[in-house]
Amino acid sequence: MDKSFDVRKILGYNLKNLRESKNLTQEQLAELLNLQTYQTINRIENGKTFVTRILLEKICKFFNIEPYVLFLKSNQKYTPETLDEISKINHKLDEIYNIIRKNK
Repeated sequence: MDKSFDVRKILGYNLKNLRESKNLTQEQLAELLNLQTYQTINRIENGKTFVTRILLEKICKFFNIEPYVLFLKSNQKYTPETLDEISKINHKLDEIYNIIRKNK
């Protein structure tokens, strides 16, 4: 198996990247997500643990992203502009999907 494709590490890298794009500490993000301790964020960012479905939903809602964004293998740093573009693309995709569903 390709060691460069460790899903936990990719998730951790992307979560840290998103958190830092909002200038948040691990403690602040944990509080905003109603977690009992920042250590959950720390362990995810360090690739030591995985997210639960509920936490994944909270993270996606907070950052206004689709779950797949957290699993993209990329060295790109997320800026507020990048996150806005991702949000706009997701909105357009939702519109297209709804149009297709109505026309079936």
